[in-house]
Amino acid sequence: MKIKAAVLRGVDQPFEIEELELAPPKENEVLVKTTASGICHSDYSVAHGILNCPFPIVLGHEGAGVVEAVGPGVTDLKPGDKVIAALTPSCGSCTMCKEGKEFMCAGMGKLLTDCTQLDGTTRHKTASGEDVYALCGVGSFGEYMVMPAGSAIKVPEDTPLDITCLIGCGVTTGTGAALNTANVQPGEATAVIGCGGVGLSIIQGCRIAGSTIIIAVDPMEEKRDLALSLGATHAINPFEEDAAAKVKELTGGLGVHYAFEALGRVETMAQTWEMIRPTGTCVIVGVASLDQSVKIPSAGLLAEYEIQGSCYGSSTPKKDIPRFVELYKSGELKLDEMITQRIGLEEIDRAFEEMGRGEGARSVIMYG
Repeated sequence: MKIKAAVLRGVDQPFEIEELELAPPKENEVLVKTTASGICHSDYSVAHGILNCPFPIVLGHEGAGVVEAVGPGVTDLKPGDKVIAALTPSCGSCTMCKEGKEFMCAGMGKLLTDCTQLDGTTRHKTASGEDVYALCGVGSFGEYMVMPAGSAIKVPEDTPLDITCLIGCGVTTGTGAALNTANVQPGEATAVIGCGGVGLSIIQGCRIAGSTIIIAVDPMEEKRDLALSLGATHAINPFEEDAAAKVKELTGGLGVHYAFEALGRVETMAQTWEMIRPTGTCVIVGVASLDQSVKIPSAGLLAEYEIQGSCYGSSTPKKDIPRFVELYKSGELKLDEMITQRIGLEEIDRAFEEMGRGEGARSVIMYG
């Protein structure tokens, strides 16, 4: 079938809106008509060479839509089902999946780095027959998506996909970091560096968990204000005051139980080490350039400081994505407030430029 998609042909290049040929789903794959897609910072990282991916590529992985067709072997999805795309295919057969760690599924690497389907082939081609890759095996910057059936998480019929598409990546990554990775407990103190879509989701996860001190750190006033409206109790502009010192002051000189980094910079990752209390934990959610290292003073180890990575919110998508949908419906998880604007596919370059300037929380691409 022919579809319209935003194609990226190289690092730091503008998107090209092209007509592509999308092959039908193969075994254990599904075809999904895209309703909406968030623009995630990971998409920005690929576009600017921070994360390496093959070109040309259809970016977008924070997508949601309606199942159009299923390939052979798919038994738990049918045409008409509403789904949210997950980052992991949850193959169920690898060691990590068998251990209940689907956020580390072996198939996830192929989707993230090779940007193919699990069989190593692509489904998108240009009119001339050139292969076009799809980020995370999804490619939600297109009118239709083919993805592994395990990546398509069924949600209730009354789910508003134009809002809950954010759950596919940023919300699950952030809220899951607080609720799953850190397992924040009522009464604990937390700090979050970076108040984009993921950071705001961490803040909400901390609030839902019952954290009583939630400190948001971001230089952008609009993001600090949004963080306060979503559950932060305090907000710090790191360009105007020493963020680590202020965190210690706000916690009686002790520090927080958990300090989360959601920017993807090694400097701010190291800064979380200065914010935690004895036996506290730094939770690194942001993704820095993979050739960089984080340096931390060893003295903190004597106070049992810990540093913990968080991948996709340590989530089990079939359990956590419907859970987060229900938290949205109940009003506990606020998503409407995180959407800065809804745009058409043709406006994608402008949205990426705004993201590069740190403006807004999330832009959502809408499809007719």
